[in-house]
Amino acid sequence: MNEEHDPHDVLVTLDHPFGELEVTLARWMAVGPGPRPLVRPIAARSRSTGEELPMTVVPLAYRNDANARALFAAGKLKWPWA
Repeated sequence: MNEEHDPHDVLVTLDHPFGELEVTLARWMAVGPGPRPLVRPIAARSRSTGEELPMTVVPLAYRNDANARALFAAGKLKWPWA
């Protein structure tokens, strides 16, 4: 991560087909999108302070956004949930 944040304190909002849900960054990093490969974090905040955090607190491989997926496809970034 670019900034030092405890993954257990960072809450990420996930864009899911059934709506948005919030999990800790630690959980997201451990479990990932599961059977829905396009689920991705869209926002982050500190659980302890409520402060909004930049998406850079989510390591690039775990953002699962279009940029990360392009890097996975090009073999420049390893899929972290294999």
